[in-house]
Amino acid sequence: MNIFSILVALLLEPYRPKRIQARVLGAFDRYAMGLDDLLNSGERHHGIAAWALAVLPVLCVAGTAYVLLGHLGMGLGWILNVLVMLFLLEFRPILDKLSEVQHELRQEPREVAAQRLGFAEAPAVELSQLVAYSIERSVMDIHARLFAVLFWYCLLPGPLGALLYVMARRLSQLWGADGQTDFGHFSQEAYFWLDWIPLRLTAFAFAIVGNFEDSLFCWRTQAVGYRASLRIILASAAGALGIRLADATAPQRVLATLELGVGEYPDLDHLRSAEGMIWRTLVLWLLVISLLTIAAAVGN
Repeated sequence: MNIFSILVALLLEPYRPKRIQARVLGAFDRYAMGLDDLLNSGERHHGIAAWALAVLPVLCVAGTAYVLLGHLGMGLGWILNVLVMLFLLEFRPILDKLSEVQHELRQEPREVAAQRLGFAEAPAVELSQLVAYSIERSVMDIHARLFAVLFWYCLLPGPLGALLYVMARRLSQLWGADGQTDFGHFSQEAYFWLDWIPLRLTAFAFAIVGNFEDSLFCWRTQAVGYRASLRIILASAAGALGIRLADATAPQRVLATLELGVGEYPDLDHLRSAEGMIWRTLVLWLLVISLLTIAAAVGN
């Protein structure tokens, strides 16, 4: 039933109240920061304990609810899956942001669009830099907020996998940014390994729906090493689109280098190309999940 829960959640996403997701995730963030204040002594083992206290209670409650509702029947377990996925998945907001950037860059002065995207030196920013940055953000967001969530949802029973991944990502962001102590070390490691397979599946999907040879070439030559992380999907996406993107993982990000990818510098038309690539990648993921669902049903 995985594919049906996903489809219903994606169809209902445009009608989801805009603030409800932020409130749910914000409540978890406040809980995590409370654990940070309570347990953060700078030691690595305290970070492991805090991570477990943040994640395991939520998984236990969700797992228990899923089992109990499943025993009651009437599709209640499936409804729980849909509700959880509706809270966690993000697809339309990412595409809407990409469309909004296209409109701003076409209708407004470049300096205004640069300021809205957060560039401090707006007058000095080139159009290709703005386009590259927008594509990068969309590629990274669509992976972390959709494709990786789908992977873990399909891997573990009920909503446990999706919840585990989203919580691990947010804990890595909240605790892992503190480089002064070892408290956030485990949260970063946990998220790294949870994202290891989904990251590569997303990159491979970009290659399939785009320029396959260039995408694999960029992946192989520009994102070497098992710790390459987001460079993998950025390089793959750049190759799939036939453009150059900047290195978003550099300590000091200089967009003018545009070192990832091959081909030409991005322009406005490539924003629409990126949007099309995201749509095709989603269709590919849904097709694969559908085939796996059918195979599991036939096997049973």
